[in-house]
Amino acid sequence: MADIIYDSQEIIFKKGDPSEFAYVIKSGEVEILRDYPDNPFRIATLRDNNILGEMGLVDERPRSLTARAVSETRVAKISRDEFIDLLLNQPEEAFQYLRMFFERLRAMNMKVAHGDVGPPEVEKSIEIKDPVVNMIPETASFASVIGSEKLEISEFPFRIGRKSERNEDPMEVNDLAIPDSRPFNVSRNHFSIEKTGEGIFVHDRGSFLGTIVNGRVIGGHHKGAWMQLNSGVNEVIVGSNQSPFKFRVEVATR
Repeated sequence: MADIIYDSQEIIFKKGDPSEFAYVIKSGEVEILRDYPDNPFRIATLRDNNILGEMGLVDERPRSLTARAVSETRVAKISRDEFIDLLLNQPEEAFQYLRMFFERLRAMNMKVAHGDVGPPEVEKSIEIKDPVVNMIPETASFASVIGSEKLEISEFPFRIGRKSERNEDPMEVNDLAIPDSRPFNVSRNHFSIEKTGEGIFVHDRGSFLGTIVNGRVIGGHHKGAWMQLNSGVNEVIVGSNQSPFKFRVEVATR
């Protein structure tokens, strides 16, 4: 894989380009933009060890979004042939790409099943520059399970789901894996905290019971999978109202 350095604001690929490669971010920051260049709207920010343009390993259809370096960024560029070589000779490294494929398939299934096309338009934009997002478990027992009384989220999306029963799970994509037992409240890939141009959102990623955000259920058997967080303190319950996995999510600015 060849490393390439992009300057701040330099385009890595744009909508309409052929999908010939995937990219692994070695250092720096990349924003994924919709409606570029007429009305660019940031839908995700990716940093070290994240992958972008992974569909380039599957086909050569035109890119559907634009990727632009936010700061000086170094990426490793990988072609389909190089990926096949990884599968045959370095399967551990290849799994990081496969995990992204599973995430993409899950997102596509959400779109088909629930019309989950992305964050809804909101009446009030709560854009917070350089946000600080803290997740604070409501109970000491829950804090002891995840090993922390407070989690500061600085990279988005931040994914939360149930911890695998396997000691090592190469398909794990969650940034926070919560141990749970039957009957499960936490699904394998439950929800994420995401940053968009209009604020911070909770996104239910296809859970069984859903996610309760400030008293409203999203995901599960309910229509709608996104909920915007307020500036200040929010409550997020993973699963049903009886779930022991409850967070305060504080959104502020530095």
